[in-house]
Amino acid sequence: MPPKTRKTKKEDVEEEEAVEEILEETKPAKLPESDESYDRKIVVAKTGTLPNSRIIKLRHPKEGCALFRLSDTCFDEIIAVNDGHRSFFHGESVIENGTIHLFSPFNPVFICLPYLQKTSQKFVEIEEILVDEQQQFEAIKELAGNEKILKALEQVADVKDLLDVKLFRLNEQKMLEWMKTKFEALKQELQKDAHKSLLDCPEALDRHVFSFFSDFLSPELALQVKSHLNIQDPVATENVDMSMKRKSEFDKEFEMEKPAVKKPKESIQAKKLQVAAKGTKSISAFFGKKN
Repeated sequence: MPPKTRKTKKEDVEEEEAVEEILEETKPAKLPESDESYDRKIVVAKTGTLPNSRIIKLRHPKEGCALFRLSDTCFDEIIAVNDGHRSFFHGESVIENGTIHLFSPFNPVFICLPYLQKTSQKFVEIEEILVDEQQQFEAIKELAGNEKILKALEQVADVKDLLDVKLFRLNEQKMLEWMKTKFEALKQELQKDAHKSLLDCPEALDRHVFSFFSDFLSPELALQVKSHLNIQDPVATENVDMSMKRKSEFDKEFEMEKPAVKKPKESIQAKKLQVAAKGTKSISAFFGKKN
């Protein structure tokens, strides 16, 4: 066995440099920066409607702000569904963002009504009606150039042609009748799966349907439509939340009927200990301060 030789400091330095050089050569290449063009989202929409459509931000009648998808044939509200703990596998890759975006059909008349109400006293060009005064939702102007939307507005507004220019003015009676038609259509759909207790009470059913219908209306317009549809407010007893109710007479009666709690029977050993302990003092009394 050959004798061991001590390395010089120079040899140690050279060896360390060689190791560092090897590690540098074998170090994996730096991962590429994330490319936003590869970001993917899960979208649920009607087949064949995605091309030639764009996403715009508009003032929602009730929510204040919402995203919509606009095209020549479609107008949808974009609803994001996410429980915060979801990803998707796609092929051999993972889509980290597990949010599902639903493109839900939305009647553009509901979006335009607040603007039509502001100019309801006179006939005005649609470009002058669909203007956001606070300049927060400039995309509202895009609806003025959509022929399908302009045709839909004729259901709630009077239209006058003046020198090949269409002028619009809100017709309140037409609007309320249009609201009633939409309400009845929604009612027919919801009552298919409604509980028997709702079907047996027409007033309760109307309130149930209107709770959904009012999500498309501003608070002021909701009151007006509610009055037109003759939606009755519930009686006081229907508004009671049983989960938050204080103890009622039924609760008190139930407590009175509850059987008394029986004391557990003492074992024979426990009784013997009690007999043996008669006439004795506790340890704390023994060590206590004497008078």
